[in-house]
Amino acid sequence: MRHTADTITDDDLDALYERVRQAEHEADVAVASAARLAALVGKRAERAERAAEGQQSRARIAETELRVLRAGLRANGADSTQIQNLWAQIRLRNRQWRDEKQRTASAEAAVERARAVASRWAVLRAYGSAAYELRAALDGPEER
Repeated sequence: MRHTADTITDDDLDALYERVRQAEHEADVAVASAARLAALVGKRAERAERAAEGQQSRARIAETELRVLRAGLRANGADSTQIQNLWAQIRLRNRQWRDEKQRTASAEAAVERARAVASRWAVLRAYGSAAYELRAALDGPEER
């Protein structure tokens, strides 16, 4: 219902003031929440920025070290391409060694499994022949 100045009552006015007070309270809560959120986001952004600066600093140091290393290698007559090729060969050999080690471990496990099966067969044979002899003894000589 729409009120005009001549039709509004004290109760209606009190209700309107209460609605305004409630709206102001909700607005204050929303502003406080937004401020806390902004502070949290700001802290995270600062940490991310510091981390990025640290990464950039480490990258600059690594680039400088690489330039110095290449210059030193060239000064001593080395070719950086040859060194890169050697490094690639070392990585390849390491990868091959690791793969071979895994294959060896797999083969050793297979040998152990085969030994376990063979020993089970030996036990079964031993007990199987003993059971056969026991049965033969129990059955008597006429049934053999």
